[in-house]
Amino acid sequence: MSLITHQAAAVELTDFPIAPEQITAGDPVAKIWISAQTEDLKVTQGVWDCTAGDFTWDYTWVEFVLILEGEATIEEIGGETVTLRAGDVGHMAIGTKTKWHVPEYIRKTFVLRTPEPLQL
Repeated sequence: MSLITHQAAAVELTDFPIAPEQITAGDPVAKIWISAQTEDLKVTQGVWDCTAGDFTWDYTWVEFVLILEGEATIEEIGGETVTLRAGDVGHMAIGTKTKWHVPEYIRKTFVLRTPEPLQL
């Protein structure tokens, strides 16, 4: 089938732990749901959420996000700091190194583009 759809109620997030060495404060718990992937596994769309905490994240892919709920302050190492809130759209380039601060909770939808196939 060429057209795939999902109802919001069908989103069932599963554990997607942040590596302990990346956590810098708190106890953030992350979850993910993959909605779709291209046949070559280089483009992925889904939903991700995370509870309060601080962590580092190095982007090994290009990511486009739309924040659905909550907020996060994201500092690019050596660059600017932004706060993304519900309704905001963001883009992270491959190779970007960041520090995330999630004060309470964040939920986003994302599209990833990877140079190599990504099996999540």
